Amino acid sequence: MLSQRTFGKVAIVAGVGPGMGIAIARRFAGEGYNIGLIARDQAKLDGFAAELSKLGVMAVGHSADLCDLDAVKAAFAVIRTTLGPAGVL
Repeated sequence: MLSQRTFGKVAIVAGVGPGMGIAIARRFAGEGYNIGLIARDQAKLDGFAAELSKLGVMAVGHSADLCDLDAVKAAFAVIRTTLGPAGVL
């Protein structure tokens, strides 16, 4: 059962970087989606999340190597806890 907390629309961008990944994240943020970001470099993710937050959405980045299933599961858990369930990946 979901908590009483209400969540907005959530999109997760996995493998986000300075090109296509952040461009996709910006596009969804522009449509009002809160954004979960997954990549290996936490410092870059923090910068991307700060940039997206300036667009008026919530954004969280979590470091994970996409080849490491346990790390990816952990990233999804953090994003779900912070932003709610994702409707777009």
